[in-house]
Amino acid sequence: MIKHLKVPDSKAQESKEFLESIDALNRDFLPIKREDFVLWPLNFEVEGEIVECQGLITSQSSRDYRNRLPTEIRKLAPRAFDIFGDIAIIKLPDEISEFSGLIAKALIASNPNISKVAQDLGVGGQYRIRKLELIGGEPSFVSVHRENGMVFKLDISKVYFSPRLATERERVSNLVVPGEKILDAFAGAAPFSVTLARKGGRVTAVDANPNSEKWAHENFILNRIPKSDYNFICSKIENVVADLGSYDRIIMNNPTNSLSYVDKLDSLVKPGGCIHLYCMVPKDGSLDVMDNFNSEFECTRTREVHPYSSTTSLMVFDIKRVISNVQSGNQ
Repeated sequence: MIKHLKVPDSKAQESKEFLESIDALNRDFLPIKREDFVLWPLNFEVEGEIVECQGLITSQSSRDYRNRLPTEIRKLAPRAFDIFGDIAIIKLPDEISEFSGLIAKALIASNPNISKVAQDLGVGGQYRIRKLELIGGEPSFVSVHRENGMVFKLDISKVYFSPRLATERERVSNLVVPGEKILDAFAGAAPFSVTLARKGGRVTAVDANPNSEKWAHENFILNRIPKSDYNFICSKIENVVADLGSYDRIIMNNPTNSLSYVDKLDSLVKPGGCIHLYCMVPKDGSLDVMDNFNSEFECTRTREVHPYSSTTSLMVFDIKRVISNVQSGNQ
């Protein structure tokens, strides 16, 4: 049985391009087409409606890089890896780390869009940056990544960027009303900010990493966002809260630490406005994020962005500030 992503027929091509961009499309199997939807076979689970069913095996040659590896290595090599531009980012078990060069060669040979391979050694430090080790290709971590009709350029070793949030960025952008004020509290190289500004939002992006500021400005320019539609503040968010205004929408994409900032940012949300809070959550349901909010707020939507481990998932919570009768009467 193979996991498939179920999408409406009208979204089939767009979904295929996204799955290809993160190498989630399983090319050993064919898509299953029905009257009004398509099932795309997956290498690993992504956000969206997942259907598990018998796959249709393709007769084409496989792009699974593991087929180019010796049997003893192939059994331990991970199927899944991220792609940023022309860089493959892969986590290797300790048992096969000594074969990283061989694995890199197999990845590059199997995927024509990949020219460099980096081993992911984990995220850490005050700026939440991936520690990367180049194991194949030219010695550079700068690349250009294409997503939802936009381009993002950055040094992936100096600024954190998750290709797996492409669909989530598109989802939130479809909620934006032109002219609304948006705060991107942990902006990084500004993928959320650029995406939402493209839909007409007036964005304030905040991040303490000086490299984020450099690449954010580059990405606003690359995507032709007018300077009047964005502002980037290089600072820790807690140091500038007092100087910020009120917002229709706040993006809190700091999955391991978002909850500690709720009491600093929730007062900046206008009545009727929304916080999109990204948080690592135990799968056993032991954490209730709404315990961090007062009665003015309600959760209108919860969704799994993607599994993180066997016990944890990255979740997003759409949390609305309620318009009370008293507030409505004063407006």
